[in-house]
Amino acid sequence: MSATSAEGSAAERPEAPPAIVAPPPGHPRFPLLDSLRAIAVLCVLLTHTSFLSGSNEGTWYGPYTTHLNVGVTIFFLISGFLIYRPFVNTRMNGAPATPLARFLERRFLRIFPAYWLALTLLAIAPGLPDVQTGRWWVYYGLFQAYDSAWYDKGIGTAWSLSTEVAFYLLLPLYALAAARWLRRRVGTELLVLAALAAASVVARTLVTEADRDAPFGQASSFPITLGGTFFWFALGMGLAVVSAWLQGRKSEEPPRPIRFIAARPWVPWLAALGLFLLVCKGIGLSTGRFAQLSAPQAVGQHLLYGAVALCLLLPAVFGDGAGGWPRRVLANRWLAALGLVSYGVFLWHLSIATKLSGEGLDGFVPLTLVTAAVAIPVAALSYAFVERPLLRLKYRRVRGESSRAASD
Repeated sequence: MSATSAEGSAAERPEAPPAIVAPPPGHPRFPLLDSLRAIAVLCVLLTHTSFLSGSNEGTWYGPYTTHLNVGVTIFFLISGFLIYRPFVNTRMNGAPATPLARFLERRFLRIFPAYWLALTLLAIAPGLPDVQTGRWWVYYGLFQAYDSAWYDKGIGTAWSLSTEVAFYLLLPLYALAAARWLRRRVGTELLVLAALAAASVVARTLVTEADRDAPFGQASSFPITLGGTFFWFALGMGLAVVSAWLQGRKSEEPPRPIRFIAARPWVPWLAALGLFLLVCKGIGLSTGRFAQLSAPQAVGQHLLYGAVALCLLLPAVFGDGAGGWPRRVLANRWLAALGLVSYGVFLWHLSIATKLSGEGLDGFVPLTLVTAAVAIPVAALSYAFVERPLLRLKYRRVRGESSRAASD
């Protein structure tokens, strides 16, 4: 059985999701990544409730909850993999190509409508800093990652959406260049991605060192832009290249490392745990509110976060039908369902947690439970009445074209 898909055996595979979350026609789906989105958004929620409850400092678990912001890294790797893979599959295996206008339309529908709704309603109540000013266009246009005075205003988590949108806009240009000059040279492309990722890490390190003594809010915003986070996207893109290459050689036995991951998915997850513990306790990072990192600490944390996320993704990308408890966890229906509404949770939870904390809800556990109890239903409503109806438009033309072809 091939080791090129994350779909798992029939017994472990979650039910088929709505068509609105399907990949472009002619491309494989990786359903276990839905649950990884859920894990990522839970990490982000936990790190915020820990911070707001004051639990990052003075508790035994503070060093761990502080670094659950690795959830953002997981999101970026998933995007790098899922968004780039259809481009690679088209180039390497002749899968149907997606026109640029349709690609951008789908990305717009995925990001902006639900975001605009949350931004507007949260700006009205409980209120969001800086949105109801002359700089409203910054937040509605998702430009807040480009100025350190903006990035934590509006919806506080939305700086990462600025970076995602930049990735969406630049990826077709990279894919076009790869199709022209790299074609099916897998090793060469992996080297190119490694070189670009290394350049991003070096630039991020230099900026971090230059801004080390800058007061909060006055340091450069470069580390949170695409230029400063491309290492994480590149890891996902590299997975996409390897996955598409394996898909094109189904009749051949996968390389030994892929077979190892398929047969022992617990190994990369155990490695992820070990790397996460290293970040939390092994490189001297402080859990203080505005802790300053040295350049070695900053680059170490950045690289380790990428490695943690990569290890978590590996069993979900490689190992069709191979089983194992990590895939059973990821095949859990409730976790997959949370993954479907994870975008809404990401958008709403921080404002809800901040409001609850300001109203006197103390303690990490109570704040976390109440925030989740409010944010998840709100996210489900956003998904049902905004995201799902609009996302159905993603493939309306494809369905119409298929129907006309069938009638002919």
